[in-house]
Amino acid sequence: MFGNLGFPELLIIMIVILLLVRSLGMIPSMTYVSPFDNLGANLFQFLLPALAVGYRSSALIMRITRSTMLEVLREDYIRTAWAKGLAERAVVIRHALKNSMLPVITLVGTEFAFLIGGLVVTETVFTLNGVGRFVVDAVAHRDYPVVQGCVLLVAVAFVLVNLFVDVLYGWLDPRIRYE
Repeated sequence: MFGNLGFPELLIIMIVILLLVRSLGMIPSMTYVSPFDNLGANLFQFLLPALAVGYRSSALIMRITRSTMLEVLREDYIRTAWAKGLAERAVVIRHALKNSMLPVITLVGTEFAFLIGGLVVTETVFTLNGVGRFVVDAVAHRDYPVVQGCVLLVAVAFVLVNLFVDVLYGWLDPRIRYE
């Protein structure tokens, strides 16, 4: 729909809400619905923000995956695999995709870490309770210990995601060894 990754997230959110209103004639719920009260309404409440936020991340991940796959498919060992007569599926999945995943895993880890602390706008527009909105409310009420705790939580999440990505590197690529 929109080919530009620089498309503002707030504008995507507003377009999603307007399309929902125009096409279905309904406004998304602006109050939190517990999954114990109404599971369908709860899932629908989180579906729209997930689509709005996932749009940018998925576009970026697809672009990086495509560019690294094209780069790997030009390598000599891929031509050798084709020359040996391996099936297309084996060449693409076993050889090319496996070797092109390291930059993609780095990007996914970074995007996931940013999602933990960077959903302030989405949580505010859709009136969802989350870490971002909690920090905004704490700043508005000058509750500094809460702000410090949330910043520490996001920092620890960044460190753990980066640790997981580094361990995954060593597992996926046997050439990488940590000593």
